Amino acid sequence: MRLTRSLILLLLICVVSQAGCRFRSLPEMLWPDQHDSYFQLTEAWSRSGVVRHGLESETRVVALLKSEEWRRGYVQRYAETFALTDAEAEKMLADQLRAAGEETEFVLAVASTYPEDARLTHRLTQWRILLLENSDQTVSPLEIRPMETHRSKLEAFYPEYHPWQRYYTVRFPKKDRPLVMVFTGPKGQTQLTWPEWI
Repeated sequence: MRLTRSLILLLLICVVSQAGCRFRSLPEMLWPDQHDSYFQLTEAWSRSGVVRHGLESETRVVALLKSEEWRRGYVQRYAETFALTDAEAEKMLADQLRAAGEETEFVLAVASTYPEDARLTHRLTQWRILLLENSDQTVSPLEIRPMETHRSKLEAFYPEYHPWQRYYTVRFPKKDRPLVMVFTGPKGQTQLTWPEWI
């Protein structure tokens, strides 16, 4: 009992000392991403799904829709993180908003029980990614490209990050209606929906 109290006291001292001069609540210090407006924005524009095949195989997909709102938040976080000048931040924002007006783009994170099942760009990939137009029309991506981004950047900008995921940029022609992404293959299918996207 005495040891437990000592450990709890030590933990509280460490947490309080790490807080610095600015007061933050204990939950804010223990789970900073839940109190971070950028991470909340990223979560709001992310959807996840799972494809299970039997008891031994699972493929998990997390898709972030790079909406105009998200792109603004991303530029602000990027500018803060990398100390961009006002001119650099304005150029980055203009580039992001132009891209948002030209295409529908996602960041797709895929993890699987079997690493080869998380590959989307290999010639033998078993997955197909589509956007539903309506019940009988689909749209194929313009491009699926692996993201060549340092792990520390993935951790900083994508709250769903974990090291077993493979990250991809997936671009579609511009769509201005509620979006449904279909991730499908021989092992099953999952649909990710953004009904508020107009």
